[in-house]
Order: sequence, then structure tokens, then C-alpha cells
Amino acid sequence: MRKLVLLLLLILTILSFSSIVSANYVIEVNYPKSVYWGQSFTITFSLATSIINSTNFQYATPGTKILEIDNHTAYQGFGLYWAIDKINITSASTLIVSFEGKVVGEISVNPGIVLYSSNFSLTKPDSQKGNYEILTSWAGSLWLDKLNGTWSQLSIASPTFSSGNYTVIFTRSGNNTVCVYSINVNGSTYLIKYDTGVPWDSIGYVGIRLDYSTILLIKFYVMANIPAHYVVYVNGKKHTSGYGSVGNITIKLYSPAIINITYPAYDVYKVITVSPSGDANIKQRFPIIQILLIAISVLLIGISIWKEMRR
Repeated sequence: MRKLVLLLLLILTILSFSSIVSANYVIEVNYPKSVYWGQSFTITFSLATSIINSTNFQYATPGTKILEIDNHTAYQGFGLYWAIDKINITSASTLIVSFEGKVVGEISVNPGIVLYSSNFSLTKPDSQKGNYEILTSWAGSLWLDKLNGTWSQLSIASPTFSSGNYTVIFTRSGNNTVCVYSINVNGSTYLIKYDTGVPWDSIGYVGIRLDYSTILLIKFYVMANIPAHYVVYVNGKKHTSGYGSVGNITIKLYSPAIINITYPAYDVYKVITVSPSGDANIKQRFPIIQILLIAISVLLIGISIWKEMRR
């Protein structure tokens, strides 16, 4: 009896763990809102895992002032200050860092999204010699510190930011280094595509660089895309499968369809509906102009044939 109870407890533990793991993974998709009947279109997808979803940072520069403004936590820095969390992205191919909130008052020097290497000292301000440091500054610039202990401003234009949503996508380059791929500010995306040369596997911390600014946080989350095996079904039949960080299918449909993208090992899936219905994910439209032109052409040809037969 005791063995049976222990076995049941073990099964419940495994099931609980599985549900927790599954909840940490989501499928990100990108597809057109509408397509014409018979038109080729592409769906791009990837598996993402949530690494951080909190405004309570694990670490902050000693001396950082924590405030409450408008019922939200705010961090005030006093020069080269930071608030960060520890991460491990060695198995990831893309890192998505998203901030929602605002700079309280004026931007002071260079606050922004920052990555530090894993040997970063948690007892000192940044600009630490022997560390890699990457900053996308909200003042509108990119900065690097590659082991020198001194920030260097890059001649790369980037958007400014003071309030709303600010998201940076970092990707692993072919050389296994960190690439600042894009920055999105309040819905507008700016392609950067700058390879920093910083080793991807060296990154160990992510967060906000405060510098001399006061930063109010509403949301802060970090997600990573990971390579995995996927299977795509169309109307219940296997369409394709593969392995990678990003998958895509290009398809042409002449009828409504249900597309199911699944990652079996992670027990997650995403269903995309394609139909003329208004609540479909991708709305199918009839090419009315093309149909009218074909109908007119057929009519003219018919009239021409009829005239020939009348002679």
C-alpha cells in the first residue's frame, strides 16, 4: 500500500512539473491578416520560453533608491547604476527584452536596456574592466564595453524613448556573437542588425541601466527563442516538420483551413484558422477585380465568336 501511495505521489509530481514546464513555453507566430483565395502566403513561427516576468530585479547597484510612484516600483540611479536579473541563454538563439514604463522627469545621461557578462560584479557600478557590456540607450545610441572598463559609443542610429513600450531583440549571429537585431518603440520597429562581436555564451545578466535617471516600471519581461522539433498540420494532415530556431511554411489555399503548429517535446501548439469568416485569424478574400476581368474577357470572346458565326 505504501509503495502504491509513493508511486501515485511520484506520478502527480511529474504531471505537476510537466504542466509548469509547458506553461513556460509559447509559440510566437507571424502571418498576414488577410489573403486572396489561391494566393501564396507565409507563416513564420518560433518556440519561446519566458525567462523573466517581474519588475522586482534580483540585483541592483548598492545605493540604488527604490521608490513607489503611482502605485508602481521605480528605481533611481546615481551614475553607472543598474538593476538586473541573472539569465542563462546558452541554448537560446534569440533574446527578446521588453520594458513597459517611463523615465520619470528628464533622461539623465544613458539609461536603457543592458546586457552584462556572467562575471559582472554585483557590488560595483558598471564600466567594469574584464567584462562585456552592451547598452541600447534611451537617449538614442548604442554603447559597448568590451573588456576595457570604458563605454564606447557606436556610430549606429537608434530610437529615443521616454515612455510606453520598448523592446529589443538580440540574436545569435553565425559567429556565435550577440547581434542587436531590432528595437521596437511603441509599435514602430527599427532594424539595427549590428553584430557587437560579444560572445553570445558570455552573457549572464539582463536588465535596466539606470545611470542617473529614475525609471518607473509597469512590466519587464524577457523571452528566449530556442531551437526545437516542430510539426505542422493542415486540416488534420501532416504538412511538414523540421527542427530549428525559426520555422516557416508557404502555402496556397483554395478553401478554408485549420493550421496547427505544434512542438511535441514541449507539449505546446498554436492553431491558426483561415477562412472568409470575420473571426478567422487569416481572412480569405475573393479576388473580385480579377474575377470581373476574367468574366469580361470571357464575355468579349463569346461575343466575338457569336459575331463570327453570324457571318
